[in-house]
Amino acid sequence: MNRVIKKCAVIGAGVMGATIAAQLANVGIETILLDIVLPELTDDDKKKKLTKDSKEFRNKLAQSGLEKALKSKPASFYIPESAKLITIGNLEDNIGWLGDLDWIIEVVVERLDIKKSVFEKIETVLKPGTIITSNTSGISAKIMCEDRSENFRKHFAITHFFNPPRYMKLLEIVPGPDTLPEVIETLAETCEKVLGKGIVYAKDTPNFVANRIGVYSMFYVIKTMMDLGLNVEAVDKLTGPVIGHPKSASFRTADLVGLDTLLHVSDNVYEGAPNDEKREMFKAPDFIKQMIEKNLLGEKTGQGFYKKSKDVEGNKVILSLDYNTLEYSPQEKVKLASLEAAKNISGTAQKIKSLYSAKDLAGQFSFCTLTETLIYSANRIPEIADDIVNIDNAMKWGFAWKMGPFEVWDAIGVGKSVAKMKEAGYQIPAWVQEMLDSGKESFYKREAGRLYFYDLPSKDYKEIPVKPEIILLSSLKDREMKVAGNKGASLIDIGDGVACLEFHTKMNALGDDIISMIMKSADIVSKDFQGLVIANHADNFSVGANLVMVLFAAQEEEWDELDWMIKIFQDSLMKLKYLDKPVVAAPAGMALGGGCEICMASDRVRFAAETYMGQVEVGVGLIPAGGGCKEVLIRNTGHLFEVQKGGIYPKQIELMPFVARAFETIAMAKVATSGPEAIKLGYLKPTDKMTVNRDYLIEDAKKTVLAMNMEGYKPPRPLDEISVAGENTFAMVKLGLWTMHESGYITEHDVTVSTKVGYVLCGGNVLEYTKVSEQYLLDLEREAFLSLCGEPKTQDRIQHMLKTGKPLRN
Repeated sequence: MNRVIKKCAVIGAGVMGATIAAQLANVGIETILLDIVLPELTDDDKKKKLTKDSKEFRNKLAQSGLEKALKSKPASFYIPESAKLITIGNLEDNIGWLGDLDWIIEVVVERLDIKKSVFEKIETVLKPGTIITSNTSGISAKIMCEDRSENFRKHFAITHFFNPPRYMKLLEIVPGPDTLPEVIETLAETCEKVLGKGIVYAKDTPNFVANRIGVYSMFYVIKTMMDLGLNVEAVDKLTGPVIGHPKSASFRTADLVGLDTLLHVSDNVYEGAPNDEKREMFKAPDFIKQMIEKNLLGEKTGQGFYKKSKDVEGNKVILSLDYNTLEYSPQEKVKLASLEAAKNISGTAQKIKSLYSAKDLAGQFSFCTLTETLIYSANRIPEIADDIVNIDNAMKWGFAWKMGPFEVWDAIGVGKSVAKMKEAGYQIPAWVQEMLDSGKESFYKREAGRLYFYDLPSKDYKEIPVKPEIILLSSLKDREMKVAGNKGASLIDIGDGVACLEFHTKMNALGDDIISMIMKSADIVSKDFQGLVIANHADNFSVGANLVMVLFAAQEEEWDELDWMIKIFQDSLMKLKYLDKPVVAAPAGMALGGGCEICMASDRVRFAAETYMGQVEVGVGLIPAGGGCKEVLIRNTGHLFEVQKGGIYPKQIELMPFVARAFETIAMAKVATSGPEAIKLGYLKPTDKMTVNRDYLIEDAKKTVLAMNMEGYKPPRPLDEISVAGENTFAMVKLGLWTMHESGYITEHDVTVSTKVGYVLCGGNVLEYTKVSEQYLLDLEREAFLSLCGEPKTQDRIQHMLKTGKPLRN
């Protein structure tokens, strides 16, 4: 990329505008956030003695948008400090600021006249070469460009972000009629590499790709629900995780989006696509219009398809809507045989296949809704996108589907499903039938570690291009690059003398297989490679120890076995920490408990922006015992003694505040909600770096290994003089816990567990500034962990966590 985007502006400080500005700030881009000046002072403004000339009044909308983004849940900012990169203003006083920018994003209300008015203002100060984009969800780029200058038209495009911008990967890019190719290249490179987006190249058609298919699918779900007499909660069970869709499924998603927004999007297709063969499907059912009239818009009005309430005993309940009466009632338990059967099948593809072929009500619903979505998607090529890959990516990245429409079609079997569709009277898209007639039985195929897709123009398979900066471990394994492995983990040669240790257990929970592969990988890398990356493509890096194994050993009182398991895990991480080759962990998703400890044992961490890291063992009545307590302590206190060279005598340093910070982090089971926050909490170091787009994470980690070697890597020396706070600080910890217990904030078992945490972090019953070794602290961790495993209440907590996925307070 020749051009680097350094300074941006976002016009419009509503929910989308403010949160797009937040994501720009998250990645270090200076951003201006502007909105209009309100026409009149409110009564509150007058009470504050503001005038129409007051800056606070004139910037009110931008300030409000920024404040809401800071308070939003889930968080829009990686860390609140990133908001300092956003400068607020208004379109009257600060329009001149737009004259010195690289990129201006318009995010105002979805009205063409208002957008054109904003563009007219921008043109008065626009410098040649500044890129201008609109975040419209459906207005034509061609129409928005009308009456604009040549410079504006050449540098204009649509960049359609999905809500919330931080978390939704999809970005649809739509060029205008005159957009320069280099403008699209710059936008794609910046949005993918810097902002972390997945790019889908869409055409200038109503609602582009994801919303066009997503809204059609949603409206056909509603039609089928009414035809079959199903209720709202049953449909959400059938259109949620069981088919690889989010937990919010259909109607909870509609509540989150807002029914008024949903209707606006559907109207946009109805008006803008007169030749769509399914145009009438985009007319909302009468009960949807009645819901909007009654202000049942979803979350924004507190009631939509669902409504939060309380029962007669005052307990919180969620009521569901009866679409026939528009009355709310308690949710009914969904009992559908094929749905229950599908839930017990392993793998999303097999679950969908099972439901699609079922004969009961759930099967009929699944067959109708899925068939319509698949056929509609196929009929949209080449109208909305040129190939199946862009459509599949749009639905996966924009609607969080695990599988795109054509991937699903492959999963249920194209030939068999087409036969079933024909039998039911459906008309198959001509190109799909032509593909089958030519002997090609799937939309995708994998050969020699490479993935191919069926290309309509050539009527043959084309390889899906993979950028050289993206490493796919499955592809490398297909090409026989696996060096060693077992059921839990594999060591893979990723080129340039670097190996990657990949975990592949359920949730990447750490058990014997992974621990033995850590040991084995360390030996192999020491002998045959230049360095090691620890990474995988799973949703979560690792959720920590296999609690089933821990619980079983504790219940059977196999204390020697449990002691040995913990000791082996400690030894494996110490081996990683002091390996004679650089080790770089590359976490993404959850890195909890032992997963966090693996990262802390590595020389460096190249983390994904969406990394959720923490020591959470206290939630199940245990403490970190793979070196977690030791590493959090060292990260909080180790730097204090580096100043000795400057003349400060160690006993002039008060350890207690730093130990207290480490104690609070572990005892409160703090989990970072982003990679940058993990640095703030001390799980990561300031020298650890972030990759925003996870697709590039393993390659970036590999480059880190190579850079460390280029700089002349020398392994760290074992620490055998760690100063600990000792018994006086431990006494203060116990006093604090007693006070919290007496005040009713924590349970007796919380005191037991937290006391163990404090004991380890203070170095046991020793004097302040006693110097201890890492092994000494590891022994304390292991002893504390074992003693807590014997506590009945700890075993209750582990069982509850395994059963419900939630911590128990006992």
